[in-house]
Amino acid sequence: MSPADRFAVFPEFNVTVEPLPNQALRVRVAGEVTLENVGELRSVLFRAVDDVRARAVEVDLSLVTFIDSTGIGKLVSARAHAVTNNSDLWIVNPSPGIRRVLSLLGLLEILSTPTGTSGWAPPKSA
Repeated sequence: MSPADRFAVFPEFNVTVEPLPNQALRVRVAGEVTLENVGELRSVLFRAVDDVRARAVEVDLSLVTFIDSTGIGKLVSARAHAVTNNSDLWIVNPSPGIRRVLSLLGLLEILSTPTGTSGWAPPKSA
């Protein structure tokens, strides 16, 4: 069973972190983000800024199947926390359902765009 099939059948929550160039991190979130597990997401996102001191945090939501209001609130608060700590945080690749919810709330464009406050820029392709 492929990872994508596994999450379609068992929408468990999972977060992984991988380094990117220029002191940046990619946080990949999978499954359902709910009140029951949002604390773990918050911990990972805030630690990326506070402990790791990442200049930029890219949050990949391509495998998120559901997000409740607490999850959306944590994404907003994590972004605000990053910006006030000279970092940046934004989402990429939201799954279609998540894209629709964030769009209806007026948050898709806001959360999908780096603020530029950290001075971080993606590496140039060769």
